[in-house]
Amino acid sequence: SGVRYKISSGNIGNVFAIRNSTGALYVAKALDYEKIKKYELRLTASDNFKENYTTVLINVRDVNDNPPVFEKSSYRTQITEEDDRGLPKRVLRVSVYVCVCV
Repeated sequence: SGVRYKISSGNIGNVFAIRNSTGALYVAKALDYEKIKKYELRLTASDNFKENYTTVLINVRDVNDNPPVFEKSSYRTQITEEDDRGLPKRVLRVSVYVCVCV
């Protein structure tokens, strides 16, 4: 079977690749949902005499790829050295927020 496969259009940034002898389509570079949310690839199969085409629609799903961020860049507190009443005792509470930026 001398069928050869190729991506004929829609491969923005060459993010996808295809094995020309098997037609296996795979991700070749990192995807970025914030830049491109979906791809519409046109694939060609050829046996050197005739060709056929198909369209592959790929939707990229967003994941949180942003690190958590502390609400303040530094925190300060004081504790009394020998105040052991009501242990364990909260010294300080820190908090972060997670940005799922779209």
